[in-house]
Amino acid sequence: MRIYLIHGFLESPKMWDFTSSINGDFAFLSLPGHGDLINTPCPDKMENIGQMIMNQIDTSVPYAIIGHSMGGYLLGTLVHLGAQPQWLGLFHSKLGCDDDAKKMQRSRAIDLVEENKNLYIRTMISNLFPEAFKVKKYNIIDMLVQDAFEISSDTIQNCQRAMMGRSNFIEEVKSLNIPIHFFGGSEDLSVALSDVQNEDALLTNSTLTIAEEVGHMGQWECPELVNEWINSMI
Repeated sequence: MRIYLIHGFLESPKMWDFTSSINGDFAFLSLPGHGDLINTPCPDKMENIGQMIMNQIDTSVPYAIIGHSMGGYLLGTLVHLGAQPQWLGLFHSKLGCDDDAKKMQRSRAIDLVEENKNLYIRTMISNLFPEAFKVKKYNIIDMLVQDAFEISSDTIQNCQRAMMGRSNFIEEVKSLNIPIHFFGGSEDLSVALSDVQNEDALLTNSTLTIAEEVGHMGQWECPELVNEWINSMI
């Protein structure tokens, strides 16, 4: 079975490099305006972004999808657009839409990008990690920041608009009756563990792996545990 991996906002397929030790048929997809599609304009609607992702998926063979953060937010949209995966993996992500507080945060982010894109990127990426990680491995954060500087302001703002306006497709995903595998960090300030736990409780065929003392970026904070999580699904 082919496993499609979708990176998150301000990231690229390089975030999945840690999977090189796993024996699996992986395909690494780029969000528009990121990674291999850095020069492709990014729409401001999740459905349009989802269609661009669907165009990269070969539906003639069995497949599953894992998405990190924004990549995971897309999974409900992909199902709505007709995707029929064997299972889904939500890596520091959830199927539901933003609450009012998160929408306000995204609206402010759009303004901050207009004022000073690079400062916004540096602050935003740093805030994805717990304090202990920032102190010990600042070089990783700096690498991620430098890579994200290549992403255009239009892409950053349109991604925020798309995430802010996304719909809730939990019921459509639930109707597929496929396994849903969540991975959450106890210190995640971007996708609260409580939100992930609530969705896990809503679904009848789901699992939840909790990474203690981990923020939003398990691929850097606890890659061995993430490898175990992926291995358990394939």
